[in-house]
Amino acid sequence: MTFDVTDAWHPTVNPSARMPVHHHRHPVVLGHGDGLLNEFPRHRGGTTIRLPRVRDGRLHVVELGGDSVFAPWWLPASEPDAVRHITHVYETALRHPEPTKAERRVLAVLRDDFAARCAEGSNGLTIGEALWQATDALHRRLTPSLPRLTLTSLTRSDARHMLARALGHVPGGLLTALVRWAEQEQRPMWPLLAVATSPEGVPLRVRLHAVDGRFDLSPLPTTSGAHPTGRPVPLGEDELINLIDAGRLIPGSRLTALAEVSLHLVDTPVRHFGNTYGAFGILSSLLSDPEAPDIPCCPDDEDSWHYADLPHGDDHRYPLHLVELAACTTEAHAAAEALISASLAKGGPIPLELKGGDLDATVRAGGAGLLR
Repeated sequence: MTFDVTDAWHPTVNPSARMPVHHHRHPVVLGHGDGLLNEFPRHRGGTTIRLPRVRDGRLHVVELGGDSVFAPWWLPASEPDAVRHITHVYETALRHPEPTKAERRVLAVLRDDFAARCAEGSNGLTIGEALWQATDALHRRLTPSLPRLTLTSLTRSDARHMLARALGHVPGGLLTALVRWAEQEQRPMWPLLAVATSPEGVPLRVRLHAVDGRFDLSPLPTTSGAHPTGRPVPLGEDELINLIDAGRLIPGSRLTALAEVSLHLVDTPVRHFGNTYGAFGILSSLLSDPEAPDIPCCPDDEDSWHYADLPHGDDHRYPLHLVELAACTTEAHAAAEALISASLAKGGPIPLELKGGDLDATVRAGGAGLLR
């Protein structure tokens, strides 16, 4: 049986125009619509709301500030502080003077849908899953042709057991392999190897100290200015693996790649849908697996792409996002469907030209010649 690792989509409060393409590409590349939601946090990743404005024939992007640093996607949706972390992002945007009346309606819909899914205690969702489902539901109302896609947290997926077993059978040992990798990169420490949850529901980070060959656990600051209490505590290799198996740890890309190559070494078919950043090539040498680079995967940033983008400055492009599209008219939503189809046929973004004084006119003009 083929083991599919699908880390191509992170939860986000305002998905970009890559989300619909990801929906279409997932079943095309893998042949099914079930995958893993990547809940490993990125620095300020997925919690920033930006709104594009067309003025004076140019695009201006307004960023609505927030204090999120590392969003606790993997925590249970029953955790009140984690829920507030995400609803606070929307509420901060709603208090900002920039959003239009239509954009405020969209922001409120996303906030309320997310909060309602979290309040439904029987569903057992994580924060990331609840937000993924809320944004997916809104995107599907705007562009109904999106294929069905189910993304599940690794904390609740049976895939975690296979990943844990694989990390327990890394040739030479997991810690040894990671230390050699860090030494090759000349990194004395990896400060965010994985994230975990304490028994009390506190978000934690796993650090690798390559100089003296050890792991430790320490509180993860989730907001700017936060100073979590608690001293780092040692973490053994077996303890790390057991946390994955128990659904209390989300591995970063390095740990995931190690597990994939470990499976490949025992002839378990593996496919990777998402970026790998050259990890298989590095591990080919570290683990003496010359065929590791042959693990099927898309080239970085080619698993999916933005279906449409706008000129921003002299040499940049800015992709459409869900909030501003949802605030547009139904005619613009129909144009977006046409743009998605055209982008899939092209294999890349459709460049839009700024029209009129608003985004709605730009999207409608971009899809006008594509509508049937």
